[in-house]
Amino acid sequence: MDNLKIKVGSIVFKNPILLASGTCGFGREMAKFYDVNILGGIVTKSITLKPREGNPTPRIWECYAGILNSIGLENPGLEKFIEEEMPYLERLDTHVIISIAGEREQEYYHIAKELGDYNFSVLELNLSCPNVDSGGMLFGIDIDMVKVITKKVVEIINKPVWIKLTPQAPNILDIVRVVKDAGGEAVVAFNTFLGLAIDTKKRSPVFKRVFAGYSGPAIKPLVLKHIWEIYELNLLPIVGCGGIVNFSDVLEYLFSGASLVEIGSANFRDPWIGSKLVKEAEDYFKNEKIQNVIGIAHHFNREVD
Repeated sequence: MDNLKIKVGSIVFKNPILLASGTCGFGREMAKFYDVNILGGIVTKSITLKPREGNPTPRIWECYAGILNSIGLENPGLEKFIEEEMPYLERLDTHVIISIAGEREQEYYHIAKELGDYNFSVLELNLSCPNVDSGGMLFGIDIDMVKVITKKVVEIINKPVWIKLTPQAPNILDIVRVVKDAGGEAVVAFNTFLGLAIDTKKRSPVFKRVFAGYSGPAIKPLVLKHIWEIYELNLLPIVGCGGIVNFSDVLEYLFSGASLVEIGSANFRDPWIGSKLVKEAEDYFKNEKIQNVIGIAHHFNREVD
């Protein structure tokens, strides 16, 4: 359906429904449940230069209205990813967004250079993972580091570059500004919030790293507030991520200013949710006369009696 299409930067997506990094593997895991080609796109698990085993168990802890995770960027590393996953990803008939991460600045550049000749749509820079000792969120809260890494990767790879933001950054709007200045085509808001759980039987933190990444329905109002503020800057397209469990949530994101959404932890609860949301989007926009709903909530009447 043409009225579902949305252009973000230089890429046109068939619909606004994407699956978030770390929640859909490399696509083939979700293809066991439905044809992932119906999606607007998928974002791969974050790839690092070398293989990572991730953090010690436990890695997942259920909470009210969400989960805490401390996966630690477990992945096969760049070489195996290219050998084992890229052939499948290059055959997909939907946009593939490859997420990359690094412990050191130079690792982002090396990965970007190695991936440059492959067939995929977007490179997403994970500058926001809270579950590692170096890189990730530690880069994402540093405005100068965000600018330097974004600018250099944009220079290296002839593909759109998105930056996945961390809500832990003290100056999110300033970071969006430097992403724009450095040539990024969109920002993804957000990765997980830092949280804590205590095992009351052991009387100690659940996770070895103490803090972990919190996601799920409880964070949606917090993310929407930032989506609203970023949209009002009118600088870059926004990809919204956090707490989406139904189509009403998708509409809240779009109306607040997100051009696309990424479905995250809801994939664990309902692996069919991506296909369900695409169908609901098709039904909604088939009957909706307004063609562009992105940011429509910003046009509300601000006058008060």
